[in-house]
Parts: sequence; C-alpha cells; structure tokens
Amino acid sequence: MSSGFGASGLLLPLLILLIDTYGWRIAVISLGVAMWGLGIPLTLVIRDKPEQLGLYPDGMPPDESTLNGVGEQVEISFTKTLRDRSFSYLCIAEAIRFSAVSSVVIHIMPYLSSEGISRGVAGLIAAAIPLSSIAGRLVFGWLSDIFDKQHVMAVTYGFMTVGLLILCYVSAGWFPTILFLFFFSSGFGGTAVLRGAIIKEYYGTKFFGKLVGITMGFAAIGGIIGPTLTGWIFDRFGEYYFAWLGFSGCSILAVVLILQMKHGAHVSAGRETRKP
Repeated sequence: MSSGFGASGLLLPLLILLIDTYGWRIAVISLGVAMWGLGIPLTLVIRDKPEQLGLYPDGMPPDESTLNGVGEQVEISFTKTLRDRSFSYLCIAEAIRFSAVSSVVIHIMPYLSSEGISRGVAGLIAAAIPLSSIAGRLVFGWLSDIFDKQHVMAVTYGFMTVGLLILCYVSAGWFPTILFLFFFSSGFGGTAVLRGAIIKEYYGTKFFGKLVGITMGFAAIGGIIGPTLTGWIFDRFGEYYFAWLGFSGCSILAVVLILQMKHGAHVSAGRETRKP
C-alpha cells in the first residue's frame, strides 16, 4: 500500500511539463482538481477494520484474534505508551527521517542545478527518488516479516545515512547517482513501512491510529525544520554539502535510538499467552 507514494514519482515529469507550459498556478490547480476527482471518491471505499468484511488481522481465525500479543486483553494503556522511552525514541527518529527526506526532495533540483546538472536530468533524478523507494518498501517490508523489525528498521536508517553521504558526490557521474538512489531511496522507503509495523508489534492495535498520528506529527515537525535549515545553510555557505553531512550524522543518531528501543509490556504478556 505504501508503494503508492513511490509511484507518484511517475507524475513528476508531467508536473514539470505543466509548470513549464502553463505556469505553476495552473499546475497546482490541476493537482487540486485531480484530488477532488480521484482522491476523495477513493476514500469512500476504505473500511476501518477487517472485521467489517468478516476478516481478521493477518488472516487469523476469530478465536485467536485476541491472543496474538496485540489484542485488547494484553494492551498497555495509552498514557503508559506515551511515557514509554522507546516510543519517544521512535518519534525522534521519525523527525530525523522526515527532515532529511523532505530536505532532499525539496532541494534536490536546485542542488543538482548548482552542481551543473541540467534541469531535464535533475527532473529525472527527482522523479527516480520516490520510484526507487518502492523497492525498499517491498523488500524491507518483506524482511520485517522474517527478521526482527527493530534491526531491519536500523538497517533502513543506515541505508539513508550512506545515501546522504553519496549525495555529496552525485556530480561525479551516473555511478554515484545510482548508488545514491539505491541507498537513500530504498532506505527511506523501508523506514516508511517499518514505522507502522513497529508500532503494531510494540504497542498493539488498540491505539494504533493515535500513535501513528503522533509519530507523523513529529515527522511533520522535522519536515518543517529540515528544508528550512537546508535552505539557510545554502544561503549562508553557498553549498549544500554541510546540510547532507549534518543529516547523515543525525541519521546515525537515529540508528542508535532505534537499537535502544525495547518491546512494550503487552508483547511479553502476549507471548506468555501463546506458550503451550
């Protein structure tokens, strides 16, 4: 499902064409009309819970749905979750992730232009960032069902770190550009998938919507600070390298925070209920 965001990269060349042909105002109005015509009607087909269709989480039969370690019988309270140090670590990591992602997405074309790369090529690279993230969303989502989600998530942040460092050298040719797209895009795609999976595994489903909303709120704060800080760095120093290096350092901090996370109390309780 999250790969839909990555597929939006296919629209970026069209958006650039609209801006170049009709101006940014017509382009933005066109996006708004498309949202009315497609986005709003599609929300009407969404169902809140699988039980509404006679289904259960992960295909489990009804008698096991409350004994899987995430049922309401073993949930910890919402206030305890908010006080949990691991949840704070996750929120901080999300803020770091989105500050870096939004900075790269917003500044990638002016950055590439400042490195002497043509507008057309820069547009292709910008479109490739979300498209390349699809692989990370699928692969890391699959790996998180096999291996420990905490460790998989730490790897995704590690990929982002490597990608940000390589971003400093994309002007050297296509090879570093491909490496950047591989590491950074697949890394941030994987983090987007792991966020919800970690919350579900660590804190259950009872307050899932609230907890995802809180983590996305922290991400939004990072999305405000990151691009603004990146623009200030360029205005102050005349180059983007210090911004990419700074975000790579923050991503390393996020890896440390993720590795410090511990399972919520409800998980241990749920595992006890499954022992034969």
